[in-house]
Parts: sequence; structure tokens; C-alpha cells
Amino acid sequence: MWLPKQSLDHMCRLMLCLGLCFCLAGTSRAAVEEEGPASTDIAQKEELDVMRGAFLQPPFTCAALSDPATYAEGTMTSMRQIIPGAPFWFFRSEIDLQTAFPLDKPAQTAFAQLVDRLAERGIRLVVMLQPTRGLMHSDELVSPWKERYSLAAAQQSFLQKAQTLRSLGAIVPDMAPVLTGDHEQEYFFRRDHHWTPYGADVSARQVAEAMLADTALADLPEVAFETRPDILLRKMGTLNVAVGMVCGNTYSYQWVRGSVTAPAEETDSADALFGDVAVPAIALVGTSNSDIREDRYKNYNFHGFLQQYLSRDVVNFAMTGGGATGSMEDLLLSDAYQEGQFRYLIWELPVSYALEEQEVWRQLLPAAAGGCDNRALLASDSVTIPVSEMDERAQVLANGGRQRSLTAGRRHLLLDMNFSDSALKDFYVLAYYDDGQREKIRIRRPPRLDNGRFMLRLDPPGRNSNLLSVLLEFEQPVKAVTEVEASLCDY
Repeated sequence: MWLPKQSLDHMCRLMLCLGLCFCLAGTSRAAVEEEGPASTDIAQKEELDVMRGAFLQPPFTCAALSDPATYAEGTMTSMRQIIPGAPFWFFRSEIDLQTAFPLDKPAQTAFAQLVDRLAERGIRLVVMLQPTRGLMHSDELVSPWKERYSLAAAQQSFLQKAQTLRSLGAIVPDMAPVLTGDHEQEYFFRRDHHWTPYGADVSARQVAEAMLADTALADLPEVAFETRPDILLRKMGTLNVAVGMVCGNTYSYQWVRGSVTAPAEETDSADALFGDVAVPAIALVGTSNSDIREDRYKNYNFHGFLQQYLSRDVVNFAMTGGGATGSMEDLLLSDAYQEGQFRYLIWELPVSYALEEQEVWRQLLPAAAGGCDNRALLASDSVTIPVSEMDERAQVLANGGRQRSLTAGRRHLLLDMNFSDSALKDFYVLAYYDDGQREKIRIRRPPRLDNGRFMLRLDPPGRNSNLLSVLLEFEQPVKAVTEVEASLCDY
């Protein structure tokens, strides 16, 4: 049989690779035999070989993936527990196969307050609940997980959470057609936690349908956008990389056609040339699914699809590595938000996020309300924090002496600070009161948040507590002298 030269070259490379693999496998066996005790039986030797990555066959899994210790720390904590699906698929049993999506009462109360704070500024909140990989690809599961996973329970819980958010005042697109419909392509990558451009596309359609039904959108000027095919996205996959780290072998890349959206040619008018263009009144916040990144292989064009289907410009605040709320904080602290630019806020929110961290809400809600701007000032201070080590403390607000303000009787206080260096991310806020009580709140600001303004709601432990002072305790070295302006006002 005749083969072209390229195929012969490929076969030669493959044979060379297989020969090298057999050679390495033999070396691995010998090494185990040398290191292990004489009493080690054959089964133990084979398991050790598998743990080292030898003899792995698709789906390239190993015993360590079932060991809870594998997921105890670092990046592997978000991968708990990787399981193989049908060929080419990996899932995380704890997140992808979640069947209940709770939103507890404190989270519901905080969410409703966010809706109200935005409404006070003329902004409608739109929540795009992103389904899990299990909801979209349960047909790729294999035994025993295929039998363990209840798709019906997951769908019901998803739709219930969407309805709860609607009842709290948000616009929530109907994702039922996406959950139950037939799809031309895969919604998620096979070995990655991000959606594909197709998944971003069908989700953006549902968001646009819900927003176009809101009559206030018609007041925003239209801009025509066009989407065209872009480069092939090369995706190794976060789950795939994790399997490689643990087991020593992986699948190769998955290739998916990308998309790119740009203003249609007819919008390039004299008005655009001379800057007479309406300021975008729609903002997008979200995770790395929605972010526009320098690496073109990691752009899924949700932002672009939204602009196309809405026929409106959208400002993208989405943030990679910021979790569910990092980009929301970035938006709320922005000049554009504080100056009243937006009329709609689209929040791309994975349904698996429970939004239960009250420390985060204690930062978001004051920012949504504008901090101490236009509020009666109770106390203020300006201090310089020197270069400091971890665990050191610095006082940033003192409320004593002749200028002391009585704060007793208030359920909440608002602390509004500006740091000259936005690199300060990890610290505790300690608030001391004159009745001997204190608050200690752990703060973890998103690494990519480049804003030195910080707000926090203080909750005095006693009704008769007067605030005395506020200190910061650093969980990271303070590498540069930092100026801090602190204000205290009523919440």
C-alpha cells in the first residue's frame, strides 16, 4: 500500500515514540523494584508504576485521582474530584456534578439589597446563570457516576434558583431551552471548566431575549455589530492539565473554532470619526468565561455575542481569577459606575456559586451605595503605613480625644478607605469598641483588582458600642510605603 511521505514520516515518529515509551516503562519498573522492599507484591509495584505515569491508557487516570489528599491544597482544591467520562471527557464530581444550588436567606437578603442599590442609580441587574458541565453534558458520564448523578434534580434546582433571583428583583434569562434543547455543538470544552464559543453564543441569545423584552432598553441608542469566525482555539483544558500533574499523562489539545465581533461597517460614520458616539450604558461583569484576554486562545466572545444580539455597546469588566464577585467589586469602585454611566448590569454567574460569604457582601453593598460620598462624616484620618512584614499591624483610624464621635446606637457603620498602593490585598480589619468588644474581618481582594479604594460595612457587636479605632493586620508583606485615607460614616 502506497503512503504519502508525510504519513510515512508520521508513522516513523510514532514508532520512535512508542519505542521510547517502552524503554521508559522498563526503566520505571526497574526503579520501583530497586526502591521497594523485597516483599512488595506485583499489584503494589503496578500501582506505583501507574502513580508515576507509566503504562497509562486513555482516559489516562490513576489511583491518585481518587485520593482526597490529592485535592488538599493549591490549585487542586478546585478540581475535587476528577473523574473520567466518555472518551475525551473529564468531570469534577464536586462542582460539575452538583445537583443542588442553594441560596441561603442571608445571601438572598444581600442580593436583594444589591438590586435595590443599583435601582437607586437607575440600573437594572441582569443575571446570566451559567449551568454546570453536568447539566449540559450528563450524556458523557459513565458508570458509576452516570447512575449517581440526578439530572432532573439538578435541572429543578437550577430553575428554582433562577426564579428566586427573579423574585428578588433581577432580570434572569430563561435558560430552560438551553438546558433541555438539542445542540449543534458542545456547550463546554471536554476537559476544561470554561464554556466554548458556542456555549457563550447560545447563552448570549437568551440574555438578549430577556433584555429586549424590557421596554427601557429601547431608550439606549443602537449600534450594529457583526460576528465572524476567528482562529481555531487550542484548548489543553484545566482538568486535563490537572490529570497530567497527578498521573503523568494527558490527552492532547481540543480544537474549536473561535469567533470575533466588531462594529458593522456602516457604523463607521462621520459621527464615530468625530467622537459623537453615545457612552455605553450596559456593563458586563463575570468570570474568565467573559473576560477579554491577551491570549486569543482563551477568548470565548460572550461579550461580542451580547453586543451583536443586543445591538448595543457593552463595557466589559469581567475578570479572570476574581471568582464570582471580583469583577463586580471592580465595576462598583469604578469612576464610570460612581458617575452614573450605566443603565444595565449583566452578571455572568456560574450557578454553582452560593454567594454565601458575608465578608464579600460587606464590601460590595457599601460600594454599590457609593461609600461615604454624600454621607455625614463621623471620623477621618490620614496615616502612612511603613514597609511592614506579615502579621504586623497598623492603625488607620482613631476615634478618640476631643474629636471623638459617638457611634453608639447604630447597627452598622461604613469604613471607606483609599490606599495609595493597590497591591495591598490580603489583610484583616480589626475594629475596637469602647465596651471591650471587637470585630476581626478577613479580607481577600482579587489579585487583578487594580483599585486602591476599599469599603467595608462594620457591624458593632453591641448596641451601645462606640468605635475607638480601626487597625489592619497584614497577611502579606507591605513592600512599599503606603498612604491611607480613612473615613467613617453612617451606613
